[in-house]
Amino acid sequence: MAVVVDALDAGYYAATCPDAEAIVQDAMSRLHYTDPTLAPAIIRMLFHDCFVRGCDASVMIVPTPLHTTSERTAVPNHTLRGFTAVDAVKRALEDACPGAVSCADALVLMARDAVALLGGARYGVALGRRDGTVSDPSEVDLPAPFAKLADVLDYFAARGFSAEETVVLFGAHTVGGAHCSSFRYRLTGPDDGTMDEALRRDMLDACGAADLPLDTDPATFFDPDTPFVVDNDFYKQLMSNRTLLQVDQEAATNPCTAPHVAYYAATPDAFVRRFSEAMAKLSNVGVLEGDAGEVRKVCSRYN
Repeated sequence: MAVVVDALDAGYYAATCPDAEAIVQDAMSRLHYTDPTLAPAIIRMLFHDCFVRGCDASVMIVPTPLHTTSERTAVPNHTLRGFTAVDAVKRALEDACPGAVSCADALVLMARDAVALLGGARYGVALGRRDGTVSDPSEVDLPAPFAKLADVLDYFAARGFSAEETVVLFGAHTVGGAHCSSFRYRLTGPDDGTMDEALRRDMLDACGAADLPLDTDPATFFDPDTPFVVDNDFYKQLMSNRTLLQVDQEAATNPCTAPHVAYYAATPDAFVRRFSEAMAKLSNVGVLEGDAGEVRKVCSRYN
């Protein structure tokens, strides 16, 4: 079980890199206005990192002849984006404060700034995470897009998240999108009545019925109306059966989650606040502290 810790320190870099947060914020602002799709990608990367071995930047490691595999090669991580942006932010931190700021902390700060840049509530993050020295693709057990909600709730619970917090974290789908391979089976299989028919027809036109290689598989937004805004439109779509992933749609009808979906569909301010709170909690899952791990000089390789 991953453990959520609270022993980090908001002033961790006060002596070693006092401008760390400002450096990350400036870099993220520039990157965001160059590529608005980056912020959702960074939020997704944080999920993929923290839910495997904790928030330790292990997802960033690139295989080498010495370390021939890594989490980055696991199938669920093939569609991750933003690694070059993390590298750019890390270079800026190294230029200012060599060897001080971990890649794990850099990613947490980038995700916090991504939420704010997308219109979400800015939240505080304590710092002091260390970078992991293990990155094993066999440990990447992230829920599949077609997973059953009950299994996903168990998965999140094992990492310290309640059903309500899980529904809030599903709200990350207010931004970003998915490849058609994640939900094509819902378009071509027997109609079970869980997807709005107009949406199903539109997605079938956009995606096609045939499976495609990932590099040619189309992608589409989860929330086509406000795909770059942290808002509660995603939950309104769940209430109308207009969502792409089956597990998201199940959340609107399961007795454990349906009241939370309905609440956040009706209260936009509450969702924005709770999403930032849940992201802050996610950032503290299973972190390495003290002398554990290392502070990488380059995020994609061990020291």
